[in-house]
Amino acid sequence: MARKVLLLAFSAMVALSHAQIIANLEQGGSVFWKFLSGQYSITGALTLSGDLSAADPIEFSLQDLNGDGRKLDIRLCIQDLFPTLGIQYCLDLIGTVVSETASQAIVRWAAEGTPNQCVNVNLSGAEVPVFITRIRGALQARITPIACQNNPYNPNWSHVTLLAEDDGGDANNFLTIEGYLFCPNQPLDALFARAQLFNLDWEAYAGGFTGVFGNVNGDNVVDDADLLEILFNFGTNNPAADANGDGVVDDADLLLTLFNFGQSCN
Repeated sequence: MARKVLLLAFSAMVALSHAQIIANLEQGGSVFWKFLSGQYSITGALTLSGDLSAADPIEFSLQDLNGDGRKLDIRLCIQDLFPTLGIQYCLDLIGTVVSETASQAIVRWAAEGTPNQCVNVNLSGAEVPVFITRIRGALQARITPIACQNNPYNPNWSHVTLLAEDDGGDANNFLTIEGYLFCPNQPLDALFARAQLFNLDWEAYAGGFTGVFGNVNGDNVVDDADLLEILFNFGTNNPAADANGDGVVDDADLLLTLFNFGQSCN
């Protein structure tokens, strides 16, 4: 019996070490994202280039937008991200786990859309009507665990336990917008332009003192209340009591909470 308990304990800790980052990311439910700097270039019918200014932090909710059962997707509205451009269009960035170890995870978000709509775009201080035909974008993050702390961007936001930084260079962090200047009735090659945002520097905070730390009830302390929550839901698939996020409330969740008993994040 003692051997079985030890094996279960070992299995629980191994499972935690390999699944904590992504499970914690999903359980946290949000990514608190801040754009730091970048560059843009416009080619074709118009030639412009310059630097992009830092933007205020944005909270993105993590959702399951493609129905794959993973809450890793983000709905990105370009107006929120780059308000000076004046583009009112949202992209569904689908999150994919590229890799995960005990110490870091790589997650890539990518999207492509065909708005086919005329919008007024702010170009060097002047509003120009542009018929946007295609938007492509991607963000890739290297996510590492950090000590549970107040959100550095705003202490009124939730606690965070993950730091995400841009990873993979321009091939994995970019935004490309294609269209026709002045919204012609028929596409004209002479009016075609392509805008590219690149050399993007950003960081984000996520996670929280969630179930992967044994805190299934979200009160920032691992105690009897968490153990009771798991015991009352033992054998079910209730996500509120599924500490390690593997889809079932079982011995692994109970042991996870026991190993972290007494920990807190205040």
